[in-house]
Amino acid sequence: MSNPTLRLGLREPHIDTNRPLTEGTVTVEGFDLVCGPQGGTDEMDAWDASFGGLLADKGRGNDAHISIPAFPNRRFRIAYIFIRSDAGIDRPKDLEGRRIALFAGDNTASIWSRGALKHYYGVDFSTITWCLPGTKGQGLGRGMTVEPLALDPGRRDVALDAKLLAGEVDAVIGPNILPSITRKDPRTRRLFPDYRREEQTYFRETGLFPISHVVTLNRTFVDRHPDAPVALLEAYRRARDVAFDRICGLDQHMVTLAWAFAELEAQRALMGETYWPYNVADNRRPLQAMMDFAHDFGVTPEKLNYETLFDPDAMALAGQ
Repeated sequence: MSNPTLRLGLREPHIDTNRPLTEGTVTVEGFDLVCGPQGGTDEMDAWDASFGGLLADKGRGNDAHISIPAFPNRRFRIAYIFIRSDAGIDRPKDLEGRRIALFAGDNTASIWSRGALKHYYGVDFSTITWCLPGTKGQGLGRGMTVEPLALDPGRRDVALDAKLLAGEVDAVIGPNILPSITRKDPRTRRLFPDYRREEQTYFRETGLFPISHVVTLNRTFVDRHPDAPVALLEAYRRARDVAFDRICGLDQHMVTLAWAFAELEAQRALMGETYWPYNVADNRRPLQAMMDFAHDFGVTPEKLNYETLFDPDAMALAGQ
């Protein structure tokens, strides 16, 4: 009898935590894994869901999906706050009274960035004019001044960058590095030029390593194949371990970074040997912070219990 097919849709099939799955180095026990680009949820059995989008969906009462504690994309988001160089903004509090454009209110990176600005740096959000593409203000919270932002067609980060360069907004918060930052245009810069040091300090003081993506399955698929969540979680753990081995193992693959191993050792010294765990127990702090931020910013009408997001068997699986 052949194995059932598990269709895994990926936003980022080539990142190191996903590549062992997409290239076939790691398989899912009991299933024939087929990887492809992320499409509609009816086209996939599992996918790496945007954490913010997942919570917005849950907040609307959609219970059609169930997640596993595998987090293939995690990034500190303090580095994703971009400003005009001539705006007179030198510290987070200088954002008060300004016009700030967001990629989207429920965008995961935006939630983490704003969570840091409000709860770590003490920025008063009620003084800010929040400029959002379209007219909806979901993801802003009560008492916020929201202004619709008309954007030219094309990539949203490119269009937001154009607004920043034109002086129509003072800052942009989004999930991608703006084109002007990439090409080192002197008219724009990051809020924190030494963002690495800033994010390291943020981690030391908060213990938060932000989660961007959460691997999620269609509940109808899990109903047919109840062993799928645990099998997929085990596969994701193996894929993550392969990714780390390619940096610090016997046959290092990170050839474009001369000191990749040294950088990994420095990160482990700060964050712990197992700083990228695929379980719930070791991620309670960032999971709870995301529940708090999502409710604070109106992404969810009520504060969610993060444990209700996960398949019980996958959540109970021992190990990292």
